[in-house]
Amino acid sequence: HVMYLSDNGDLRQAAANLFTCLHALDAMRLSVIYAEAIPEIGLGQAIMDRLKKAQARHS
Repeated sequence: HVMYLSDNGDLRQAAANLFTCLHALDAMRLSVIYAEAIPEIGLGQAIMDRLKKAQARHS
């Protein structure tokens, strides 16, 4: 399964889609989820913080 937070690299779109994608992936009960890191600048930092929190919750 491959999911994209944004189809064109728009961080606003990625942030808006983040929770929906995380919930969908969680519902699939996958054993591993890989996410590509983005620069932790501005909105990118907020997105990466949320991904790190999601990872910590499932560790």
